[in-house]
This record gives sequence, C-alpha cells and structure tokens, in this order.
Amino acid sequence: MNKKQVLSLTGAALATVAGVSVANEDVNADVKTTTGNAQTQQVQSQTADQQAQAKVDSAQANVNSASTAVSDAQSQLNSASAANTAAQGAVSDQQKVVDSAKVNVNSASTVVSDAQASESNAQKNADQATPANIQKAQDAIVDQEAQISKDTDAINDANKAVSDAQSTVNAAQREVNDATTARDNQQKNVDTASDTVKNAQAILDNSDQAKKQAQDALDKANQKVADDTVAVNNKQTDVNNATKAKKNADEALKNANDAQTSAQKNKDAKQAIADEASTALADANAAVKDAQAKIDAINDKLANFNTITLPAGYKDDLIAYYNYFGNSSYNQAEANNLAQALLKYRDQAMSQNKFKNNSSDDRVVDIDNLNSTDRAELSQFVASLINQVRTQMGTNLVISSPAADDYAEQVSQNYNKDNWNSADNGKHDQSALNNATDQLNISWNGENMGLDQSIFTTDYTVLTDGTKLPTGNKQTINDLKHLIYDDFISMMFDDADSAWGHATNFAGIDNFAAEKQAVGFSLDKFYNTHYDLVEANQKVEKNSYTLPSINALTQKLADAKDDLSIKQTDQASKQKANDDAQNALSSANQVLVVAQNDVKDKTAAAQKTNDNLTTAQNNLATLQSQLSADQANQKQAQTTFDSFDADLATKQANLQKATDSLKAEQGRLAIAQADLDNANKALSDANNNLAQKKQVVENDKEALKADNDKLVQLQNNLSDLQNAPKLLAAAKEQVATAQNALADAQEAYNVANDKLTSLKQTAAGTATNVSNAQQALAEAKNNEAAAKEALNQAQQALTELQQKEALAKQVAEEQAKLVAEKEAKDNGYHIENSQVVDAKGNSVQGWTVKNGQMIDPNNKVIEQAASETINISVNNKGEVKPQVLANTKSNGDVKEQTKKTVAVVSTTTVQTREQYKQQLKSNNQLPQTGNDSNTILSLAGVAMVTMLGLFGIKKREY
Repeated sequence: MNKKQVLSLTGAALATVAGVSVANEDVNADVKTTTGNAQTQQVQSQTADQQAQAKVDSAQANVNSASTAVSDAQSQLNSASAANTAAQGAVSDQQKVVDSAKVNVNSASTVVSDAQASESNAQKNADQATPANIQKAQDAIVDQEAQISKDTDAINDANKAVSDAQSTVNAAQREVNDATTARDNQQKNVDTASDTVKNAQAILDNSDQAKKQAQDALDKANQKVADDTVAVNNKQTDVNNATKAKKNADEALKNANDAQTSAQKNKDAKQAIADEASTALADANAAVKDAQAKIDAINDKLANFNTITLPAGYKDDLIAYYNYFGNSSYNQAEANNLAQALLKYRDQAMSQNKFKNNSSDDRVVDIDNLNSTDRAELSQFVASLINQVRTQMGTNLVISSPAADDYAEQVSQNYNKDNWNSADNGKHDQSALNNATDQLNISWNGENMGLDQSIFTTDYTVLTDGTKLPTGNKQTINDLKHLIYDDFISMMFDDADSAWGHATNFAGIDNFAAEKQAVGFSLDKFYNTHYDLVEANQKVEKNSYTLPSINALTQKLADAKDDLSIKQTDQASKQKANDDAQNALSSANQVLVVAQNDVKDKTAAAQKTNDNLTTAQNNLATLQSQLSADQANQKQAQTTFDSFDADLATKQANLQKATDSLKAEQGRLAIAQADLDNANKALSDANNNLAQKKQVVENDKEALKADNDKLVQLQNNLSDLQNAPKLLAAAKEQVATAQNALADAQEAYNVANDKLTSLKQTAAGTATNVSNAQQALAEAKNNEAAAKEALNQAQQALTELQQKEALAKQVAEEQAKLVAEKEAKDNGYHIENSQVVDAKGNSVQGWTVKNGQMIDPNNKVIEQAASETINISVNNKGEVKPQVLANTKSNGDVKEQTKKTVAVVSTTTVQTREQYKQQLKSNNQLPQTGNDSNTILSLAGVAMVTMLGLFGIKKREY
C-alpha cells in the first residue's frame, strides 16, 4: 500500500516534470501512452515557454519603457534646471535694473524736492517783490555801503596805527641797535684798555716783540679807519637815495588817496541814480505782474470754462417726451418708451461734457458756513449752466441775484429746521419751500436737488466721472463747482428714474416755468444740494449779477492784454534805464575798487621806502659809530707806539694810567649793557603793541569781507526782487522739468519692477518645475528598479522553466529509447534487406535503417536485440548514468562495455530522514532492466530524485 502511494505520487511528479505517464501495463500501451503524453506535454511546454518568454519580453519592455522614462525624466530635469537657472539669472539681472531705477527715482525725487524748494523761495520772493520791499532792499544796500565805507575808514585808521606802532618798533629797534653797538664798542674799549695795560707793561719791560706788535697794531688801525671812511661815504649815498624814494612814494600815495576819494564820490552818485532806477523798475515789474496775473486768470477761466452741450436730437426728443403728457391718447407704455429713448444720449453726453478744473477757484471755504459771496459765485455758476442749456433749447434764460440766493438759503434753513433729509425719504419738503415764499415774498416754480449727503463724510468715489472729493467741511470752490456740474449732467442726461423732471426744469419747458425766472443755490446740513427756480419779480431782479460768459471773458482778455502791453512798454523803458544805471554803478564800483587797490599798493610801497630809509640810516649810524671807534683805536695805537720812546717814569705813569682807564671802561661797559637790556625790553613791548595793531587790522579786514559779502547778498536780493517774475517762471519750469523726469523715472521703475515681479513668478514656476522634475526622476528610477527586478524574476523563472523542460525532454527521450529497445528486444527487431523486421520477418512500421543501424520512430539508434544488463545510477552530482555491463550481438560477439551519461540538473534539497535513506538506496543500485516492470520503475526513481532537486528540497546534514 505504501509502495503504491509512492509510485502514484512519483508518476504524478514525472508527468508534471517530463510529461510522462508511468504504469505497470502492457508495453505497447505504455509506448502509446508515452507518445501521446509527450505530444500533449510539448504543447503545454510550448505554451508555458511562450508565457514565460512573454513575461520576460513584457518585463523587458517595461524595463525599456522605464529606462526611457528615466531618460526622459532626466532630460526634463535638465531642461527644467536650465530654465530655472536662466529664470533666476534673469531675476538677478532685473533686480539690478530695478535697483538702478530706484536710485534714479530717488535722485529724481531729490531734484524735484530741490526744485520745489527753489520754486517756493521764488514764490516767496515774488510775493515780497513789492515796491516797498524793493525800496527797503535798496536802502539796505545804501546802509551796507555806508558800513563798508566805515569799515574801510577803520582799516585805514588801523593801518595808520600799525604804521605808528611800526615806527615805534623801528625806533626801539634803532635804540637796541645803538645800545648793542654802544655795548659792543664799549666792549672793544674795554678790550683796548686791557690791551693798553698789557702794552704799557710791555713798554715798561722794553720788549722788542711788544714794540713790533705795537707797530703792527698801528698799521691795522690806520687801514681800518681808511676802510670805515669809504663804507660811511657809500652808505651815505644809500641814505640819500632812500630819502628820495620815500619822498616819491609819499607823493604817489597822496595822489592815490585823492583818486580814491574822487572814485568814491562818483560811485555814490551812480548809486543814487541806480537806486532810483531800480525803484522805478520794481514799480513797473509789479504793474506788469499784476497785469499778467489778470490775463492768466482770464485765460484760465477761458481754458477751463465749463460748458454743457446737448447731443443732436436730444432737444426734440425731450420736448416730444414732455409734450406727450398732454396727448389725448396718452399711453403709459408709450410714455415709458419715450422716457427710455432719451437714455440713448446719456453716454454721448457724459463723454462730451467734462468738468474743467480752474486754479483760480482753489480757495478753501467752510461748507457749513458759506458766506454770501461764495453762495453768489456758486449760484452764478448754476445759472450759467442752465442758460447754456436753455439757449440750445430755445427757452427763456434765468438770472442770478442776491434775492434768489437768499431764497435758496432760506429753503435750506427750513429743511434743516424740519430735520428733513431728502436722501432718506426721497421727497421734497414743500412746507420748507412754501414757508420760504411766505418769509421772503418770492414765489417758487421748481426745485431740483442733488442727494449728495455722503460725499463729505465717507471716502469713496462719488462723482460720475470717478473723482473723489475730500472728506470734511473744508472744500474748495472748485470742488463745489465740480459737484454742481456732476449733479447737472446727471439730471439732464440720466433722469429716466425721475421721469425727466429735473431735465425739464433746467431746460425751461415745464409748464410751471415763469416767463422770467431766477435760480439760487444752497447746501443743507445733510449736504444735499438745492437748485431753486423762482419767479423773477422786481425784488428778485434787483441788483442781478452779470453772469460769466465766454464773450465777456474774451473782451476782458483783450482789454487786459492792451493794458499789459502798455505796462510792458513802460517796463522795458524802466528796465533799460535800470540796466544803464546799474552798468554805470558797476563801472563806478570797478573804478573805486581799482582806486582802493591802488591806495593799498601805494601805502605798501610808501611803507617799504620808509623801512628802506630807516634801514639805510641805521646802517649809516652803525658805520659812523664804527668809524669813531676805529679812529679812537687808531689814536690809541699811535699813542702806544710812541710810548716806547718815553723814559721809565713816564712808562710807569702810563701803565698806571692804562690800568685806571681799564677800570673806568669796564664800568662804562656795565652801563652800556644795562642800556641794551632796557632797549630790548622796550623793543619787545613795541613788537607786542605792533602785533595787537596788526590783529586789529586783520579783524577789520574780516569785518570788511563779511560786510562786502553781505552787500553782494543784498544786491542779489535786490536783483531777485527786481526780476521776481522771470525767476518764478524759471523755477516753475524747473519744477515741471524735474517732475516730468521723476514721472519718467517712476514709470521706468514701475515697468522694471513689474517685469521683475513677472520674472520672479516665472522663476517660482521654474523652481517648482525643477522640484517636480526631480520627483518625477526619482519615481522613474524607482519604477525602473522595480521593472528590472521584475525582469530578473521573469528571466529567472524562464531559465528554471527551460531547465525543467530540458530535463523532462531528456528523461522522455531516455524513456522512449528504453521502450523502443524493449520493443525491439521483445519482438526480435533486426535488419534484413536494409529494413527493420520483427522476429517473423514483418517490416516494422516507422522504423528505418541508417548506416547499418536501426532507427526508431523517434530517430534514435536502437541496437539489435541482444542480451545485456543495464544499471542506471545517479551520481552525487545528480547525473543519470545507465551502465551497459555486457552487450552481446546476435552473432555472439561481446561488445566493449560503454557508459551513457544523462545530465540532470541537481539542486540541493531539503529532505526528510526517510527520503534521504531512500535516495541512498536508489543511488547505490537501481533494479536491473531485466525485470521489465522494474526498469520503468527505476527510471521513475531517477526522475523522482531529479524532480526533488528541481522543487528545491535541500539535503540535510545528520
């Protein structure tokens, strides 16, 4: 039973591995079964191969696709990185452009600030350029020139003090020089007296050497006196020349001072003329400025004159709409159609009617407390707009008057008293209108209102043209007119919601309109605008205003230009007179400066000649003193030499006398030294005093320089005042130029910054692309690795399948051959007449003869029937080795023993102990093929061992 189970299991395993069915049946049946099973297994094997190969191919395709994806992802990453690098580089480059543009904006802003500061100064200067201020500036110049004259006098006085101090110093220096000379001469006298004592002693001693020395000293003294005499005579000549030069310099200085006095007088006279001309020019400039201001104001009004133009067809359609209300066949739907038809003009009218700002209206007013003048101006503006419309409509014009203004103001006060806010209730306060009529005895015909209460309390775009008005109760007349204009065009061209009642009121086609009408304007406390139309009775017509018109303004402009021309002619005349006077003054100033410089030069020259004379005189005195000393020395040398011939008593007396004289000279030397010390002190004091006087001069010069600088400043100030209009115009032009440059710089910055923002966005996108590309590459690489792993597994599976199929094929072939050999042996197959026949001589179907050998249907060589023993063993390498122990041919010859080896894939397997023992038995000796059934079973055992190896059963160690 156990054996049967084993065989059955083995047979199943062999069928699986090699496609062979094993059973103990008849041989023929076995052959047929084997052949049929082999064919079936071949189909199955091919299918398994194809499936495995298909998996390999599919896995390879996946690997190829994954590799391509990796390559593509890497390419995408490279492209994204390059794009990102380029984008970041573009951002960096553009940042530099933006930084440079920002620097330009800051620089241009600074220029604008400077230009505006200059304009502000120019404006202040223009505001101050009144005749009184110009005269004041001229007076300041006169005063400053007087101060400069005082400064000059002070400098002259200080220079004289310096000169006196210098003379004192010179005298003190002479005293020092004289005292020094006296001290030096006295020292020489002492030395001479000492020599005399020595000589007297030598004479007393009657020394020949001393006598010779006395002779030499006398010769030298004689020569020295001769030299001194020549030097004194030469120096006397120098003193004479210096005296003459000083006289000439003093005369030149006197002439220069006279010329300076004359130049100063001439300059003062020219200054008076220039001041008068300057004052006249200032008056003329002020007159021209005023005249030009009037022209500018008129031009501004003309250029910014607000007009209302009705689109073509509007008049007829408005009249048709209004008249339809009196049609006997009135139909509301048709009336609505006519009302809506008027809206077709809205966009055109809004486009062609735009408010124009007027700089002359930039004065700020308190809208909570509008005075009568402001209300009158605003009412006249309203009347002007209404009359423009009525002129085009062909209806009666309105007037503006104080009484109409009063009525409108009274209406607003009544609204306020009733606390009536039409913006909330959407209605007119007829009680307020009727009460105003009773209060002022003025009849009203109609009231249009602009419900604008939020315009001054909330910050949002309120006007139809998008203009934002500032919040608060402080507004300009220009802004109020803008509000009125905005109300007006809305009521005229966008009034369908009010059945065009506002438009018909303003157009004057309302049946309630009086033949003569006036209009007044006011604001209530809710900031709603009131346009009140009243009957123009005698009270209302009184003192009516002349309304502004283009024709009137044009005439005013012509008159103003004529007046300006006259004033400009006068200004040109005054300008020429002033230019001539200023040029003459400038020339006189130049002459004065030359004269002053000449005095300065001549003063220096006179001082120099005086110093030269003093020096020459001092040198002459020194030489004369030296000559006197040398003459005394000469006399003493002569006396000494003569003493050698005296008697002894005389020589002794001379020695005593010389000794006494030496003592006396030494006493006089001490006195001379004391005199020198006193003289040096006096000189030091004189020098200190001179330094102080010179410092006074320097201080006075600094004061003069400061006053001259101030004079230049005052003169520039006067010039600025006199040329204020030109300077202001130039300053305004500079501001405009600077602002244009700033606008250009700001625009360039905005463009550059916008581009930078765009580039940054692009760079952010490219950076994201790089990140995405990196993730995609990582994912592609992961997919590639997974695909390669799948390919490896598929290839491994294919290889294992191919190995299994090869083994199965080998086993099947070997089994088929054994079956064929058994068939041949059992049936006595042999070769006869080149054919395979059985023992009965019958030809065997499917068998052939080739090269003298039998070939079975499987194309295998089959030995002719012979008795042999075949042992089949499996070595330790898993190889199947059938062994032919003895092979005897039919003729009885014994063949040489051969071995057939069938390679079997061996795989280390894991076995149970019983399986391992069974394998050992099989490896040692399989049953011999002599037993037919056992032969088949032996082959099955070989297949079992091989199968166990293929199914991965490992051998265990015991």
